[in-house]
Amino acid sequence: MVYHIPSDDDILGAVEKVFQKYHTVTSQHKLKKFVEKELQTKKKQFHVSEPRLRTLVLNNGRVHVEIHTREGDPDKILHKCPVCGGSLQRVKNQTIYGGEVTLEFRCDVCGYWTGKKKKIPILYVFHLK
Repeated sequence: MVYHIPSDDDILGAVEKVFQKYHTVTSQHKLKKFVEKELQTKKKQFHVSEPRLRTLVLNNGRVHVEIHTREGDPDKILHKCPVCGGSLQRVKNQTIYGGEVTLEFRCDVCGYWTGKKKKIPILYVFHLK
């Protein structure tokens, strides 16, 4: 079965149409289904991956993403944001002995944050701003 990859503008146009119908979409998978349904034509069948769709929606800025998480491995070191792929900023505090300790990691792009107990995203809820 042959499928085509849509452009970013086509995807964002379909996202706009989806959020005109639904003001809240309760999962990334549902959003993907709705967007692919909007993109379908009689001659071409379009597909978009869930991570690509999520990052486009986050970078667009018209949709707020609510991130539900679960606890993960506290020993795992995060180098980039697991939601949008952006850089994580360290939030530090000084100890009483003059040293520094990292309290949490924050992403300025999507709002993801984690502390000592690493948070792994499991559900994304998309809301129209």
